[in-house]
Formats: sequence, structure tokens, C-alpha cells
Amino acid sequence: MPDSDYDNTANDAELEDSGLVRRSRLRSSGWQGEGSIPELDDLEAEPDPTLPSTEDVIRKTEQITKNIQELLRAAQENKHESFIPCSERIHVAVTEMAALFPKRPRSDTVRGSLRLLTSSAYRLQSECKKAGPADSAPGPDMQLVTQQVIQCAYDIAKAAKQLVTITTKENNN
Repeated sequence: MPDSDYDNTANDAELEDSGLVRRSRLRSSGWQGEGSIPELDDLEAEPDPTLPSTEDVIRKTEQITKNIQELLRAAQENKHESFIPCSERIHVAVTEMAALFPKRPRSDTVRGSLRLLTSSAYRLQSECKKAGPADSAPGPDMQLVTQQVIQCAYDIAKAAKQLVTITTKENNN
């Protein structure tokens, strides 16, 4: 049994020989199967010693995930007043995770994932503020705000998972 939701390297190792995992990951990222594969080239370059340990990245990702789950519960229960405190906790966890990485990572993939992670956290805070107590007359469309909040949370989770995958791959080279 894996120690973590993100620890699936044993299964990946078996499929890695056939290239199935790599191809399915690339296809899910939008790669169509033709031409150069920048992400693959990036990951197969020499290991980057400036990247944090996989364990640290997983720990921060689990913290982010726990906070996102709390936010999603609040959304399901229409507890919009909980959005701002939840988004603040997510933002702190994202900031802590981003701080694990170098200021200017060598890898384009790491830079892109960090950019998605941090920009989505800022966007989440902005969307959650729309759900806060309104002093003005007509309030926002709460269904739309909730959809935007969920999309931001999804983007944060996606970026965190990408960073786990990248550091796992790099640290196993």
C-alpha cells in the first residue's frame, strides 16, 4: 500500500519500460504524438540538484490538498463565508510549496507548474473575495463564483501534482 496518494512509482516503473506511462502523461497534457516533446526533453536532461526533495514536495502537496478539500466541502454546503479563510490557508500552503523551489528554476516545466500554482492561488483568493459579505446592492452570482472557485482549486491541485511528478522523476535519475 502506498504511503501517500502521490506515491505510485512502483506501478509506473513497470509500465515505464513500455513507455505507456510517459505517452499517456504526455497525451493528457495535450501532446498529440508528433514532433519534439519539450516536456520529455526537459525531464530527461541531467538531474537538477536545485530541486527540493520529493518528500518535501509531497508533504506540501498533501497540505494543499487538505485545504482544498475543506474549501470544496464549504462549496458543497453553500458556506460561502468560509471561502476567504479557506483560500488564505491554501495561499499560505502554496507559498510554502513554491518557496521549496529555486527562484529561477532551470526547467521550463517546473517554471510553468510553479506559475500555474501561484497564479491560481491568487485567482482563488480574488474569486473567494467575491463571495464575501457584500455592502453593495446586488450580490454576485454565487453559482458562477463557486464554479470559478472550484476551477481555481482544480488548477492548484493539478500544478501541485505536476510538481510531485517532476521532482519524483528528477530525484530518481
